[in-house]
Amino acid sequence: MRRTVFIIGVGCVSLIAIGAVVAVAATGGAAFRLWQLEWKKQGETDLRFAEVSLPFTHQADLDNSLPFMAAAAIDVDGDGVDEIFMGGGKGQADAIFGYDGGAFHPLGGYSFEKGDADATHGAVSIDVDNDGRVDLFVARESGVWLHMNIGAGFTSQNLNLPLADNTTPLSIALGDINKDGAVDLYISGYLKNELVTEQNNFAKDYGGYSHLFINRGDNSWRDVSEQAGVWRQHNTFTAMFVDIDNDMDSDLVIAQDTGVVEIYDNTGAFPMRRVDNPSINSYPMGIAAGDYDNDGFVDFYFSNVGHTLPEKLLRGNLDEDAPFNASYMLFQNQRGGEFVDAARKTRTARIGFGWGVVFADMNLDGREDLLAAQNYARFPGKEFLHKYTCKIMLQYPDGKFRPVEKRASAVNRNYAVAPIVSDFNDDGRPDLVWANIAGTAKAFISGVDTGNWLKVRLPDNTASLGAIVTVTTPDGMVRTKQFTASQGLGSDQSAEMIFGLGEATEATVEARFQNGIVKLHDSATAGERIAMSASR
Repeated sequence: MRRTVFIIGVGCVSLIAIGAVVAVAATGGAAFRLWQLEWKKQGETDLRFAEVSLPFTHQADLDNSLPFMAAAAIDVDGDGVDEIFMGGGKGQADAIFGYDGGAFHPLGGYSFEKGDADATHGAVSIDVDNDGRVDLFVARESGVWLHMNIGAGFTSQNLNLPLADNTTPLSIALGDINKDGAVDLYISGYLKNELVTEQNNFAKDYGGYSHLFINRGDNSWRDVSEQAGVWRQHNTFTAMFVDIDNDMDSDLVIAQDTGVVEIYDNTGAFPMRRVDNPSINSYPMGIAAGDYDNDGFVDFYFSNVGHTLPEKLLRGNLDEDAPFNASYMLFQNQRGGEFVDAARKTRTARIGFGWGVVFADMNLDGREDLLAAQNYARFPGKEFLHKYTCKIMLQYPDGKFRPVEKRASAVNRNYAVAPIVSDFNDDGRPDLVWANIAGTAKAFISGVDTGNWLKVRLPDNTASLGAIVTVTTPDGMVRTKQFTASQGLGSDQSAEMIFGLGEATEATVEARFQNGIVKLHDSATAGERIAMSASR
């Protein structure tokens, strides 16, 4: 059969056009394919990946469940090398995989209690009870679960947190709001699937609720959302506790669907202080946190719907004169918790429909790069769409980003929810797993042979949350990372920090912890693995 291909540029694809393609194709005539173009030229790079097997195919019931899945890097056996947790859909078990012999393999003995009609949407790891073993929080349709690592497997408990009746928990952020050494939780909530009526509704009385829970000190939690000033009805995808102003406490950043980015400064007392930011009505989904400009302060990148659909459809029920933005946002920190959107000047604004985003130095040159999960499993007429590649965007010396996933041989055209970055084969180079909903995960092992590296591993526990690690090389270049949880979307990245040194062969390392402890390693060499903790 002859195939006819329609190429439609960014900003021109509409729901009407896609519907017409479906109708024509259903007649048995010519087959059509719509191309979602981004007009992004691939950059030059020496970065190369080798695809390896990760035998996990997510089973999504897209009619009866929200289109999300969990993924998290977690060192379950304490050997210093991460495994990966993958959350299953309805009727599908969650699983953990370890890398060995050129492929990922399911780990026997690690099972998780889960009902047949339950879907797993988000996950984040931390050593909750300080026994040296990393535990796992999981957000499911049935509620928030805590899986305790007992060395030979996990015990499972539904925490039965008092979430709003109309709400499904999507993701879990971890912080220590009151610096008592016990982990606190922010649960991002979305309207239950059976209550979802439209996905472009900006009304204030539409959506689920998100909750802030403070640990009582015994790993039970009380709801302080109203006292903290963060209680409101709104669909929310994800959030992060991050220190926005380097005052060594847990601030809160929230990505609202059909809304805005909300940032709250932890002043040491409730309510938290809301911080102005450049966002306007949009679809903030994933959150990446990293110091992209190497000034010592954390910056944020937020995914958005992009310009695949015309703005009139995306605006939904917004007033005609209401401000609106479909582009991705890069909040550059002005060294004190004030932000400007630098997405346009860095060429990171005009990206296609996206989900989880992550900062990581993929080519070890000392500059943070960006990864963005793409493609929407519920998109009308998706079977006729030529899907996005999912982005690996390297940062170049001019401060601008360019995609390189094609040249680096790491293309993923599945329905990705989040990237997971960790050194799964322990060779010092960041590897990559794409968590794909309604499809098979894609795993890529890095083969980059340029750039020196240094690893810093903090204990994956509450005392490390919010820690700021600074690496300084003899040329005066300073690289800063924060120990955070839940970067991406429903996902968690490695607790191990990989610093790209470029051509430098030595560095000094400083780690500042929220409890006031400062640790210094003044003679680190390239290729070294350094362990630092908040212990006195």
